[in-house]
Amino acid sequence: MNNWLKTAQLKIFPASCFICNQAGHNSLDLCADCLQDLTPLEQCCSICSIELTTQHSICGRCLQNAPDFDRVEAPYRYQGSTQLLIQQLKFQSKHCCAKIIGTLMARHLKPLNKTPDALIAVPLHKKRMIERGFNQSELIAQHLHQQLNIPLLKQHAKRLRNTANQSSLHADERRKNIRNAFSYRNSNKVHSVAIIDDVVTTGATANELAKTLKQAGVKKVEIWAFARA
Repeated sequence: MNNWLKTAQLKIFPASCFICNQAGHNSLDLCADCLQDLTPLEQCCSICSIELTTQHSICGRCLQNAPDFDRVEAPYRYQGSTQLLIQQLKFQSKHCCAKIIGTLMARHLKPLNKTPDALIAVPLHKKRMIERGFNQSELIAQHLHQQLNIPLLKQHAKRLRNTANQSSLHADERRKNIRNAFSYRNSNKVHSVAIIDDVVTTGATANELAKTLKQAGVKKVEIWAFARA
């Protein structure tokens, strides 16, 4: 969209905070106070982004059993307004939250100058897609595609099984639940991929998809999420 059209839209429909209805800050549908409530990740593992209490750059789990993905990029902790935005998008179908999330992720990622060949949203099984009506990760990925100008692959990755809800399972159960759940149709032009998700908890889902991509020939896979639990 041209800059003049964006400016005109903001004059006609000024940004207002999704959470408290105050005036939006910096063309975002969050006010300055609610934006401050988003807690940035600070000292964390350079691979999985789990927060660390020591000065080590890699957590013990990644040292002991390196994941299939190369890195997790997540700007915020999964708490407060960050958690609210994700839950309102995912469970209350507030699609405007996808734009807020995507914009904040793009603002975090742009200075890092990351240029993967493609973005892939974590896919939903077709039954879950029918039940929910949308894939929240794909909505976020659409905004990242538009703001970062990185191709978004929509049909290459598929979820083969309608797995149990990961949030109800412990870490070991999540890994077993998601095993062999994905397929990926490779493209010779795609050597690096960023997998888009809303929140990384244990990383089991993202890691299984990364494993599938690498088995199909993708050389580098990062996970880009809004939050890290």
